Amino acid sequence: MVLDYRYPQFLLIGDSIIQQSNNLSNGGYAFGAGLEEHCSRRLDVINKGLSGYNTDHILCIIHLLIPPPSCAKVDYLLILFGANDACLPACPTKQHVPLDRYRANLKRILTHPSVTAHKPTILLVTPPPINETHLEAEDLKKNQGLTREQAVTQQYAEAAREVAREFKDNQDVILVDLWGALMDEAKRLTEGYKEGDLLGSRETGDNLALRGLLVDGLHLTKEGYEIFLREVVKHVGMGWFLEPDTEPSWVFP
Repeated sequence: MVLDYRYPQFLLIGDSIIQQSNNLSNGGYAFGAGLEEHCSRRLDVINKGLSGYNTDHILCIIHLLIPPPSCAKVDYLLILFGANDACLPACPTKQHVPLDRYRANLKRILTHPSVTAHKPTILLVTPPPINETHLEAEDLKKNQGLTREQAVTQQYAEAAREVAREFKDNQDVILVDLWGALMDEAKRLTEGYKEGDLLGSRETGDNLALRGLLVDGLHLTKEGYEIFLREVVKHVGMGWFLEPDTEPSWVFP
């Protein structure tokens, strides 16, 4: 039994993909509930996703999102940004963050005093892919042009991978490649897929597999969140299944 009055936390920070991960609107399935079940009696799962935010925004308030060690014990921290940073520069929402600054911002988040004070296991998540044809149709409903491009979002996913590789040896940072996991599933389900095709781009056309993973060409469906959960839980509590039933690592017996 863990004798600590600060119930350990699994803190999720990110954009709308994190904020909406607790929603039940996707066929009654919620990523947050699945993660809560996995962490039951061991970690409090706390969702602090903020729709519309990019890495510039989060750096202004990260000290307010992460409690000090005197108040809480953050054992796991999940970070998912990039979908908004990767907006095109001309996007009217003004969410675009240049690629180099996005990369630098991720490093600033990972080394922020509010983060390092807890010495948590950090899960750095790549932004997911998009489906341009589907997303453009949704953007047009808002009287705006295409806000994101697949090839650009791919660059931001690769930048997140680079940062994770840079930090894995001197800090407990684990890559969760959401882009790769969703694209692998899309490739598997796409009849006639050819190696090198960038699924989800206008060049390869509307992709039915990605429509099954992205509800509006950007945010995740039930199936998309199921894949996300599988990619996350394999890095959380890896030793739990080895514990004897008589001595589980619960906070309270």
